[in-house]
Amino acid sequence: MSLPSLLIAHSWIALGGSEATALWTIQALRNHFRITLVTAASLARSDWDALNHAYGTDVDPRELEIIQAPRFPGANGPRALSNLQGRYFERFCYSIADHYDLCMSAYNPVWFGRPGIQLIGDFSFSEDMRRRLHAHGRPILRHRDSLVRSLYLRLGRRIGVPSPSLADRGDLILANSAWAERMLSEHFGISHTGVLHPPVTIPDVALAATVRDPLSFICLGRIEPEKEIERIVRILARVRAVGFPVTLTVAGRFGSTGYGSELQSWLREQGDWISTPGFLDLEGKRRVLSSHTYAIHGCRIEAFGIAVAEMAAMGCVPVVPTSGGAGEVVPFPELQYDSEEEGMEKIVTLLQNPARTSELSLMMPTQARRFIPERFIESVRRYVLDFYSTSIHAAAPENIPALH
Repeated sequence: MSLPSLLIAHSWIALGGSEATALWTIQALRNHFRITLVTAASLARSDWDALNHAYGTDVDPRELEIIQAPRFPGANGPRALSNLQGRYFERFCYSIADHYDLCMSAYNPVWFGRPGIQLIGDFSFSEDMRRRLHAHGRPILRHRDSLVRSLYLRLGRRIGVPSPSLADRGDLILANSAWAERMLSEHFGISHTGVLHPPVTIPDVALAATVRDPLSFICLGRIEPEKEIERIVRILARVRAVGFPVTLTVAGRFGSTGYGSELQSWLREQGDWISTPGFLDLEGKRRVLSSHTYAIHGCRIEAFGIAVAEMAAMGCVPVVPTSGGAGEVVPFPELQYDSEEEGMEKIVTLLQNPARTSELSLMMPTQARRFIPERFIESVRRYVLDFYSTSIHAAAPENIPALH
């Protein structure tokens, strides 16, 4: 008996948090569906090797049908002309959706012309939410209010396909945290959602038990303005100013141009207490994280925070903002802060109490085990198979009204 067909859409597969979710979703469902992946990225075999290496998966691209979606002119990566490329990508998905029994988006909403499954990774798909949530961070130039920005967004709306509101599509919408679920309810009027935490690969306990520098902090993740890395530096500079010579490692892909390049230059100017090793693969993360005692996160609008969970999984003690989803990964008030002053004070308290730090470090891998890939696989299978079963039942001939 032939397996039903499933279209999984991801606007641009690269190396980031949403890609981990996409690959583990494929791995979870490959024995239940004939899977087609559609993405605008061009993926060679070496790219698949790198993706599997980064996320601990073993997805074989030969077992999939892979469709490369057309790119909007000038879009050459996930951050270039992202609004226009996203609308262009959605239009293409809409045009092929009828060929599949079930459609799902592995990263933010895509209207397929009929109810599908939407995995919400962040709120970058909504200009209104971008304005609301990014109020604290410094917006990059192309996102600031201007006539050019207005015309750009208007062009995106013209490119996109007409669609109902997110609350009226009949989709199964899965948020990646309880915080994101609340945002969907408060700002989109969506009351029936589920929470599907992203998968986090947990290292061997022995790897997390190495000797750590007691004054070391690490920040891990994408290098983007909303991550507020400058805020992290200011907090730790305050800690240094009161007599604790802490160090900071900022691990992530900076790039050679734009914000990442500017930030890397600024970090160098702050002094040799900050290091920037670049992007770390799975083994690199384990090696570097196992030598650090503390982790720190600055993003106040993080929908979940896979990087926070990865740092906790390796026994680092993360200090995170109170707002956003990172607090769900680290549910300890003593490790959460609102202001830079509060962040500095809580870090100093930890530094003055190494016994409590050691206790928290031992607790962190257990906290992170809530997000192991096996739990993600179990959850995503249940959600998808239940939705597919319900969809099939609803589409059965006896449930279709007769034409008069």
